[in-house]
Amino acid sequence: MRYAPYPDEYASVADMGNAQLLEYFLTRIFETEEVWVLDDGIEWLLDERGERLCMPVWPYKKYAAECAIAEWGHYTPAGLSLEVFMQQALELLTEEDAVLEVMPRPGAVGCTIRPSQLISILEGMIDAGEYRMDG
Repeated sequence: MRYAPYPDEYASVADMGNAQLLEYFLTRIFETEEVWVLDDGIEWLLDERGERLCMPVWPYKKYAAECAIAEWGHYTPAGLSLEVFMQQALELLTEEDAVLEVMPRPGAVGCTIRPSQLISILEGMIDAGEYRMDG
């Protein structure tokens, strides 16, 4: 299992649209069984986006680390197991009426999705046999 993007895929992310970012994120989190967030040692980053809270997420530490700058500079990348992400983070975000921002990059926004939508997609992939959560 690899835990960093290949150089060519890393370079191609800058040109991806929302649908491609989401597909890339889903593929890679199932491959690595982890999701990366930013954490300040007390809690995960929830950024304000207009009237809503937003949690940025990435499939690899490299992408998260690149965003730990400027106003997010006091945060560090933190890996969550896919199981913790699905059972705790997405449920918490649903309760908070927050959204996820999939793969924001320095100077570029990511794909915004509601936790309930992402849960539905992930469960659909599991039910279709595209992924089996061990444990």
